[in-house]
Formats: sequence, structure tokens, C-alpha cells
Amino acid sequence: MNAAPTKTVSIIVPCYNEEEVLPEFYKRSIDAAALVESSGSGWTHEWVYVNDCSSDRTANVLAALAVNDERVKVINLARNRGHQVAVTAGLDFAHGDAVVIIDADLQDPPEVIARMLSLIDEGYDIVHAQRTQRPGETVFKLWTAKMFYTILRRIGDVKVVENAGDFRCVSKPVAETMRAFREPHRFLRGMFSHLGFEQCILQYDRDVRYAGESKYPFMKMVKLAADAVFSMSSAPIRAILWSAGIVWGMGLLYLLYSVITYFTVGINEPGWTSAVFLITVYTGLILMSVAVVGQYIGRIFEQGQDRPLYWVSQTHNIESDRFEQQIPEVKLAKRTVNAEQEPITSSSMAEPKVYIERMPAQGWASAARDS
Repeated sequence: MNAAPTKTVSIIVPCYNEEEVLPEFYKRSIDAAALVESSGSGWTHEWVYVNDCSSDRTANVLAALAVNDERVKVINLARNRGHQVAVTAGLDFAHGDAVVIIDADLQDPPEVIARMLSLIDEGYDIVHAQRTQRPGETVFKLWTAKMFYTILRRIGDVKVVENAGDFRCVSKPVAETMRAFREPHRFLRGMFSHLGFEQCILQYDRDVRYAGESKYPFMKMVKLAADAVFSMSSAPIRAILWSAGIVWGMGLLYLLYSVITYFTVGINEPGWTSAVFLITVYTGLILMSVAVVGQYIGRIFEQGQDRPLYWVSQTHNIESDRFEQQIPEVKLAKRTVNAEQEPITSSSMAEPKVYIERMPAQGWASAARDS
């Protein structure tokens, strides 16, 4: 019996302050990978950890994992760029025949990856992981998430899979296609749905977070929702048109009411209340319209600057051929190949140290003469 041809799956793991959970995540993912590799499916594994400029010892933990396991690839970003950009960096450096995106907090179990790979083998290009239950999350977060997906599915130009996060598996053609999308305001779950290809949904039970705290507080969720709406839909612009039409119609009806009242009752109302009401409504509408248009213009401005999405300070176990791409961020990171560097410490990734150089009593010129 011939052995199945060898294929590689790249597992992208974005990390931000995950030093507590990384050892357990690595252990469980290694165990899950061993079961897949021993099953004769032909899949081998590599892990692409992207450290999003953590302020704890995440970089040190990842460096230690890379030293002991050459399958562990590490990319340290020089500046915190957010979860979606960190995943993008992983996609740029992942060269497997399939790519899995999974967070390190173990809410998404690595054991589900085996089933994802079997669906890729069946011919699917994108496997969305849909959560059937979300233990450990507040009622408020569950309710806002449901409202978000409901609104986005109604106004969005792309039908996003409801109750699915960034946990998914994609084929190599999908990963290569996604690398061409370089907009700075990224909503990856919508972008993957937008690509087309053969897609399916894998439902699973989500677990509670193993350690640490959520890296998506309320304001970050709001920002992600805004990126989703403004990146995937032009509905806010159309809403301005409808709002303007409604307010204009209200004004016309009020004018008609005033004319009829004047000729039938003979009363010419002073109109103080109505004037204040109309001014307030029109002013609010104008400000809202300017704000919505400004959101789109701001995104056009930022994309027009054509700045790199991310920049890399250090890498571990990244082969030199992976830098031979025409992606600006990857070409910029080529300088880190075989660089002799100490592991980045937590202090170097946090606030910069402050040093003081005092002016001598006789002035700076005296210091130059004394030297």
C-alpha cells in the first residue's frame, strides 16, 4: 500500500501577551498534530507564531519553542498592529498546502483542525468554523455579537458566516489569493467569505479561555465592527441619501400643513418650536452625513499613503526562500534572515526607557572644550 503524498499545513497563531497560555497551546497542538500525522493522511505540520509586539514574555517563550522545534516559525512585529494585521503577517509567511488560523487562548480547540483538514482533502477551499456555544462570555457580548452579524448580513455586500470568528482552514490557492488584498482596515472573516471558491461550515463547541484575559475589549470590538461595515458595505452612504429624503419630505409636509392652516384657520403660527426642531434635525443630519463620509475618506487617505501593513523586528526558523516574494512587508523583513540577535525581552517591547543628559553649568560649549 502506497503512502499518501506529503502535504504541509501551516498553523498561524497570532499572539499578544499570551505567555501564560502558550506552553499549554503548544502541547495540545503538538499532540493533535501527532494524531493527524500518524493516521496516514499525509499531512505534516508547521506553526507560524506572530508576536504582535507583546509587552510580556511572549517573545521569550516563542524563542524557546523555536530553539527546540524547527517546525515552529516565529515572527516578531516591531509595533503592535492589531489581530487582523498579525494574521495577515502569518499568511504572508505561511507556505503550506493548507493554512489554519487559530488563536492561542485555546477557546478554539486545536483538536478540531484534523476535521478541517479532512474537509480540505474532500475538495473544499475554505472551512469556516462556526461556534455552536460560547461558554464564559457575557450576555451583553453574545447579544451585541448577534446584532452585529444580523445587521452586517442585511446591509453588507458579502454574506458573512454568522457566529464564526477567525478560526478557519483554507487551501493554498485561497491563501495566495488573500495575499493580494492589502487594504489597511481589515475584516478577514468578511474578506474570506468574499473570495468565493468552494466553502463549507464546520460547527464545533467552543471552550472557555485557558488563561489570561480577552484581547478584544469593548472598544476594539467597536473598531472591528466599524471596519467590517465600512470595508464590506456602502450602505452607510445610501442611508444618508434615504435620511435626506425623509427629512426633506418631513419639511415639505410641514410646509403644506402651515399653508393649509393659514388659509383655513387664518392663524399664522409664530413657529419658534418648529424652527428649533427643524434646525436641530437638519444640523444633526448634516453632522452625521459628514461623519459617515469622513469615515470613507479617512480610509481612502490611509490606503493612499501605501504604508506597510506591518514591519518585522526579528524572526526565528524562517527559511530564506520565504522572503523571495513581491510583498513589500516580506521584502522589508528579509534583513532578519540569519540575524544574530538576542531574544526580544518584554522591556524592549514596552514603553521606551528614558535617559537624561544634563547641560553643564557652563553651557554645552564648555563640555566640548573639556573633552
